[in-house]
Amino acid sequence: MVEGGEAGRARPGRWRLAALWGAGVAALLVINLCDLPLSVPRLRALAGGQDLLDLRLGYAPEAAQQYLTALGEVGRTRYLTLLWTVDLLLPALFGVVLWSTLRRGALRRWSWVGLAAGLVDYLENLALTGLLLAFPAPLPVLARIASGLTVTKLALYAAGVCLSAAGALLAKRRASTR
Repeated sequence: MVEGGEAGRARPGRWRLAALWGAGVAALLVINLCDLPLSVPRLRALAGGQDLLDLRLGYAPEAAQQYLTALGEVGRTRYLTLLWTVDLLLPALFGVVLWSTLRRGALRRWSWVGLAAGLVDYLENLALTGLLLAFPAPLPVLARIASGLTVTKLALYAAGVCLSAAGALLAKRRASTR
């Protein structure tokens, strides 16, 4: 048995990473598929079928105002609660999952992408909080900022997943050629 060697560290690291990925996937499934008070399906129903602002690939200030109106008072309160409970944990979880995965692959220099995605997600939540708290006053500049942050967040998360997969494949390929 080799203590402290590369083989000794690989297995626990893989289990931790698998557990992080499992937690991330489970969180995505629960928040997006389960009909709970602080879930995407419930907020979508309260808004007459419209997607949450932080799930759209950009939106105009008028669309943001229309969505907040459609949500109603109960929906706006739940959206705000979602942002400051569940969505306090998710960006950290997703960012750490991507950072950890990228650190283990061949593209480790890109690991910052995972952390950047989580940071932008938090900034987006702050912008959305401002829109929710200011309602019914329209804040077109803040809505544009929130929309831009949403697009950036989605792009960074997608890039993190793609880079993670590519890095893992490259690392596996390099290992098999040795």
